[in-house]
Amino acid sequence: MLCAFFGSGLFANSSPNFILVLTDDHGWSSLSAPMDKSLPAAKSDFHQTPNMDALLERGMRFSHGYAASPVCSPTRYSVQFGKSPARLHYTRVLGDNGADHNQVGIPQLLKSANPDYRCAHFGKWHISADPERYGYDVHDGRTTNKQGGFTMRNHEREWGGYAEEDPKRVDSLTARAIDFMQDSIKNEKPFFVQISHYALHSDLVYSEDTYASTLLSKAGQLHSNRAYAAMVADLDRSVGTLLEAFDSMGLAENTYVIFTSDNGGMPCLPMQVNKGAPYAQGLNSPLLRGKWDLTEGGIRVPFAVMGPRIKAGDQSDTPVISYDLLPTVAELAGFTGSLPKNLDGRSFAAVLNNSDSLIARPAEGLVFHFPHYNMVGINEPHSAIRIGDYKLLRFYSSQRDLLFDVAKDPAESIDLSGEKTALKALMSAALELYLEQVSAEKPEDSNSWKKGNFGAVKTRFFERYDN
Repeated sequence: MLCAFFGSGLFANSSPNFILVLTDDHGWSSLSAPMDKSLPAAKSDFHQTPNMDALLERGMRFSHGYAASPVCSPTRYSVQFGKSPARLHYTRVLGDNGADHNQVGIPQLLKSANPDYRCAHFGKWHISADPERYGYDVHDGRTTNKQGGFTMRNHEREWGGYAEEDPKRVDSLTARAIDFMQDSIKNEKPFFVQISHYALHSDLVYSEDTYASTLLSKAGQLHSNRAYAAMVADLDRSVGTLLEAFDSMGLAENTYVIFTSDNGGMPCLPMQVNKGAPYAQGLNSPLLRGKWDLTEGGIRVPFAVMGPRIKAGDQSDTPVISYDLLPTVAELAGFTGSLPKNLDGRSFAAVLNNSDSLIARPAEGLVFHFPHYNMVGINEPHSAIRIGDYKLLRFYSSQRDLLFDVAKDPAESIDLSGEKTALKALMSAALELYLEQVSAEKPEDSNSWKKGNFGAVKTRFFERYDN
């Protein structure tokens, strides 16, 4: 019925629409379908996500899709501005911060391509500048975790879980996005809408009916937390509502749906000071560890795109990252002007039509930088660079580098630094050059976080490689 009223979603101008679904703390293996078809076990044995699975099957999944940071706010800056957290000088969560907010955002580029674009942001913003500064016509303001029900300093409530009618605002965010889409179509305007979900960040909040349904299923060996499983299911339901509206409005011919997360999932439930030892249950398995760390579990995330001319059920193993979204959306929208200076991101539009396509980047590799002590993570400042199939992890306090083939060894279980010394030297030089070029924060100049500081928690992270 919606299609009959609103038409097919195509207007006189053929500029495409964009729906960006950005989830929070979403584990790589927290879906009931694998993000990598070659690793069928890399999925949840308890969580049920039929709608997210359907999104993957209707488009292209990226088995090596990365968040720009292992924590939320820096990735959100990267999504909007197409630059790495190291370049933006914003690598951890701070309130009003010293990052350079004189940037060009996705909506501004879209409106340069076509002034008729309408742009909206619903949900968690977590950027210390107002959304309208970057071209958003409709938005929720400078929201943070608080608006999503993050209590903090109440461990029992945060991790024990509780019920609400609109858990994590999953239903109202999606409903408002659908209203915005319908209004845009009615007025024959192309649109960009970003739905930044508060789920799956703590607190564990769920609907009563969904939690009751988890009691009918046997808990898994990998995942067994029923409160978390219910929260995942509620998020999945909202994705299903969005896809149903997408189909009803006839948007498939001219609309791209992008699905990804701000960082990896929690390394364990509930959160705990772990001292670097292996976790019993991880939301990112077989990837190592999770949120707060630059191991694969902290930065490799669910990443998929469905849209016109994208082969259903396809998979690309080409690495892509959060800051690629700005140039990709710009290219797909037909933007022909000059992109902002010093972008780290590059368009992966060609990959959407050919899953084997590679991306020519301005700097060699993908660089990640987390120069902080953090006692709920590894608790040591570290950086990483990925070039080709290989990834180098550098730890500053321990003065140690680790090297992995993350294509063959996504669990980062085999350190190759002693074997491939030439490659280690090449990647080390590339990492140092990039961090120097962007004047990245140095560990000695950055600040501790979550009471982390050197010596407070002696990490056991390296034991797995020394034994």
